[in-house]
Amino acid sequence: MSKSVFRSTLIVSISIFCSRVLGLIRDITIAAFFGAGALTDAFFIAFRIPNLLRRIFAEGAFSSAFTPAFAKKLKESTYEARLFAEKFFSILLFSLILTVLIGEIAAPVIVKVVAPGISGEYFDISVKLLREMFPYIFFVSLVAFYGGILNGFEHFFAPAFSTALFNLAIIISAVSLSGKLSIESLALGVVVGGVLQVLLQLVFLKKFNFLVKPRFEVTEDVKKTLKNIIPGIFGFAVRQFSMLIDTVLASFLKTGSISCLYYANRFVQLPLGMFAIGLSQVLLPRLAKRSNDGKKHRKELVNGIFLCSAIIIPATFGLIFFGKPMVDLVFNHGKFTESALNSTYGVLVGYSAGLYFFSLEKIITNAYYSLDEYRFPVVVSAYTLIFNLFVNLLLCFVLRLGVVGLALGTSLTSFLNVSILVKGLERKFRLVIAKEIISSAVSYAIYSIPVAVISVAGTFVYFSIGSFLFKAMAVLFTILLAASIYMVVLFATKDKFVEVIKG
Repeated sequence: MSKSVFRSTLIVSISIFCSRVLGLIRDITIAAFFGAGALTDAFFIAFRIPNLLRRIFAEGAFSSAFTPAFAKKLKESTYEARLFAEKFFSILLFSLILTVLIGEIAAPVIVKVVAPGISGEYFDISVKLLREMFPYIFFVSLVAFYGGILNGFEHFFAPAFSTALFNLAIIISAVSLSGKLSIESLALGVVVGGVLQVLLQLVFLKKFNFLVKPRFEVTEDVKKTLKNIIPGIFGFAVRQFSMLIDTVLASFLKTGSISCLYYANRFVQLPLGMFAIGLSQVLLPRLAKRSNDGKKHRKELVNGIFLCSAIIIPATFGLIFFGKPMVDLVFNHGKFTESALNSTYGVLVGYSAGLYFFSLEKIITNAYYSLDEYRFPVVVSAYTLIFNLFVNLLLCFVLRLGVVGLALGTSLTSFLNVSILVKGLERKFRLVIAKEIISSAVSYAIYSIPVAVISVAGTFVYFSIGSFLFKAMAVLFTILLAASIYMVVLFATKDKFVEVIKG
C-alpha cells in the first residue's frame, strides 16, 4: 500500500519542484524586465487579491472539503460521483461569475484597502491590472475543482504540474510582449496561465471520461460540503494571522529581521512543499475512501506518517547542520552581510526544529477532513495561535533570542498543535497513532546521525574554500554524500522504506 502512496507522492514532488524552479525563473524574469519600482509594485498589489482568493478557496478550503466528499461518492459508484460533481459545479460556476463581477466593479475600493498609500497614476495602473487579472480566480478555482476530481481518481500529475504552466505563461508573456504591453504583459500571462491550467485538467478528465456539465440541483450532500468549506476559510485566516504576528513582532527587532524570516523560510519550504504537502494531497482522497473502515483508514494514516518521517527527519538534520553553507551560497552576495548570514542561519535552525511537526500537521489535519471533522482543527489552531503570541513574546523579548525566538516559537506552536490533534484523533475516533509517530521519529533520527556528521564535516570544508565554484561543488557533494550514506544505512538495517523505493 505504501508503494503506491510513495509513487504518487514522488510524482507530485517532482511536479512541485518543476513549478518552484519555473517560479524562480519567473521572478528573475520580472526583475530583469521591470526591475523593482512603481510598475512592479502596482502589479504585485493588483495580483495580491486574486492570489489570496486562490489560496483561500481554490487551494485551501475548497480542496479540503470537496476532494474527500467526491472520493467517498466515487467509492459508492461513478454515477453517484458524477451527479455530485455536476450539482456542485453549478453552484461553483454561479459563485465564481458573481465573484468576478464584484471584483471588476469594486477594483478601486479593493486597491485602496490593500494599498492605502498608493495614489495618482500608479493607483490607476493597479486598478487596471486588478481588473485584467481578476478572471484568474475563475480559472484557478476550476483547476481546484477539476483537480479534486482527478485526485479522487488518484491521479495527481495534472493538478500538481499545472502551476508550472502558469509560471511558464508569465515568463513567455514577459519576454515576448513586455516591449509592447509593458507591465500588462504580466497580467496577460497570469490569465493565459490560468487558462492553460484548466486545459491541462480537461485533457486528463477526458481520459477518465469524466467531463462534467452543470446540473442545477442543490441536495443535502452538496449543502454539507459547502458548509464544510467555511471552517477551512477560518483555518486559513488563522494561519495568515499567525504569519502577521511574526511580521509585526519582527518589526520591533533589529533591522533586517523580517528579511531573515523570509530568507530562512525559503529553505524550509523546499522539503515541506515538495514532499510533505505532496504527501498530504495524495493521502486525502485515500483516507476519505477508507473512512468507513477503521483498520484500513488507520493503516493509510500510519503509512503517511512513516513516509513523512523517512524523508523529513534526515532533511531536518541536513538543514540544521548544513544550513549555513546553503544560506551563504545562495544569499551571501553583494550587500548580504556576515551578520545577516548568521541571523538567517539562526532562524533556519529555529524553523527546522519544527519541520517534522509542520509536515505532520498537514497529514493529520487531512485525517480529520477525511472523517468529516472540519471544526476541531480550526478551534485547535485558534487556541494555539494565542500560545504562539505569548511564546514569541517570551522568547524574543524576555529571553532575548530576537528573531530566532520567532522561529522557535513557531516550531513549538506546531508541536503543541500536532500533540492536541493527535490526542483528539485518539479520543474522538479511537485512532491510536502517537506510538507510531514517536517510534518512527526516533528510528529515523538515529538513522540520520551520519547525515549530521557528514553535514558538520561539509560545513568545515565549505568555509575553508575561497572559490564560489568550488563552494558550490562542496555543497552538491555534501548533499549527495549525506543522502547516499543515509540510504546505505536504510539498506543495512533492512528498513521497510527500502521496500517502498524498490517497489
